[in-house]
Amino acid sequence: MFQPASLKGDSPTPIDERIRNKYLFLYVMIIILSLIPCSIFEYFYILLFWKARMYLFFFLLVPFNLVIVFYILQVSAILFSVLFLTILRLLYPPKEGIFTRDIKDKNYFFWNLRNIAKKWALFVTASNPFPWLKNRFTLRFFGVKIGKKGICDNSWISSEFVSVGKNVIIGMNSTLLSFGIEQDKFILKKIIIENDVIIGAKCIILPGTHIKKNAKLSAHSYTNFNEILKENLIYSGHPAKLKEN
Repeated sequence: MFQPASLKGDSPTPIDERIRNKYLFLYVMIIILSLIPCSIFEYFYILLFWKARMYLFFFLLVPFNLVIVFYILQVSAILFSVLFLTILRLLYPPKEGIFTRDIKDKNYFFWNLRNIAKKWALFVTASNPFPWLKNRFTLRFFGVKIGKKGICDNSWISSEFVSVGKNVIIGMNSTLLSFGIEQDKFILKKIIIENDVIIGAKCIILPGTHIKKNAKLSAHSYTNFNEILKENLIYSGHPAKLKEN
């Protein structure tokens, strides 16, 4: 069944429990590594200000210190996630297709590993007071293409196999899912959204969807698997169909 799998606003990154339990060390390792730059910064902060005649500055600068550490954590979490993702992609490059939902299937197995590598970075950036950093900054590091002059800050976007053009509006709580699970099948297909597209609130875009230039999808609609929405037309419904004038 197709469905978003996020409880916090980060991109949908579900992980098979069997793989998550076995490779939890990978997730923990990324967390620990991302904390090292923060620890180094704190060490020099204390070394510089925790001394006679500097105690006042130490406490006055605490709020700024916390903000800086928070952003250092986010950047380092992204960089270490990308490092592990690069290694995983070299071991087994991501592919589109319909696969078996079995941990013995390399496509399904490595997809879960990639989600483990991304999870911490997406969790941390989802806590940012500037929400656009998640979709317009973090996802780009993972290979998602998001064009300029668009609105997509309050939507859920899969962290791979997604291409969004320029001047695209994606409504609140809409979800772009480049993956799907149907019983024993695992589906991974690229979503392409061309320039000047408008997607209403609470829509679901399923794998393989191609929305062409200047097309519009009404609120509370969802697309079919591998559906093509033609340019300059309006679609609506469950599933989306061409809306009559």
